[in-house]
Amino acid sequence: MTFDLSDLCRQTGVTTRTVRYYVQQGLLPSPGLGAGARYGQGHLARLRLIRRLQSEHLPLAEIRRRLEGLDDDAVQALLEPPPPGEAAASTSAVDYVRGVLGGSTAAPPPRRPQPLPSSAAPSPPSPGPGRPVRPAADRAQWERIALTQDIEVHVRRPLSREDNRRLEKLLGKAQELFRGEEV
Repeated sequence: MTFDLSDLCRQTGVTTRTVRYYVQQGLLPSPGLGAGARYGQGHLARLRLIRRLQSEHLPLAEIRRRLEGLDDDAVQALLEPPPPGEAAASTSAVDYVRGVLGGSTAAPPPRRPQPLPSSAAPSPPSPGPGRPVRPAADRAQWERIALTQDIEVHVRRPLSREDNRRLEKLLGKAQELFRGEEV
């Protein structure tokens, strides 16, 4: 089954501009040129997986890295729900921060293995502690926000409006938590 651009957008809840951007950025394979371009089930599955990974607050550069080399069957398998009784571990940084700010003493959630194709080469070594190798095409920049002398938040910019709103809320809660301490 194939879709035109508007059908694909209706099924996934994204805009035509977003789909075109994802094709340009290498997140989706090109459907061809012109008004007659058709999108297949593979495009639909990739869009759904991209949206799921975005809901886990992963940046597009990381999502692109995870999708590289995956065929349509592998993408579809990643969309399948986990088998009954096997709970998916949360990898969301937001969930961890909520737990810390809420006074939870739970350890950070375990990291789920990242999906990689079997033919993927190991990633190159990082240039130093805490400094991962980043692709040149990624124009994101990190911002450090000091909460106290020993605690800081790192934010990858630019953020969406929604994430900016969440960050402001998080910083407000942090100010309440650290009220009276030098920031």
